[in-house]
Amino acid sequence: MKCLKIENGRGHYSIDGNAWKEIDKITKEELLQLLNTGLKEGFDMDDIDEKEVKNKAHEIIYRNLYGKFQELNSNRTRFEDESNILFKDAMEKYSVPKV
Repeated sequence: MKCLKIENGRGHYSIDGNAWKEIDKITKEELLQLLNTGLKEGFDMDDIDEKEVKNKAHEIIYRNLYGKFQELNSNRTRFEDESNILFKDAMEKYSVPKV
């Protein structure tokens, strides 16, 4: 799902992929929702270097979110693998054996 886009020189974000809001209006709760969704599905975003953001505040916010989301995207598999390894022993110990 696309979560960040640049349109008409302004940065926008979406929680659901349908309703878009200007990026300077993002709340802490919406940012957490974006993170949760992105960690499950991955982050799809317009590349900030390909499109120009004319509003300076939007550019600063977009550039920072874009960088953090890119980093999370590249580490997503590693996070999943590490959590699986971390909880593997507990899962085996407390799982009901299959009959």
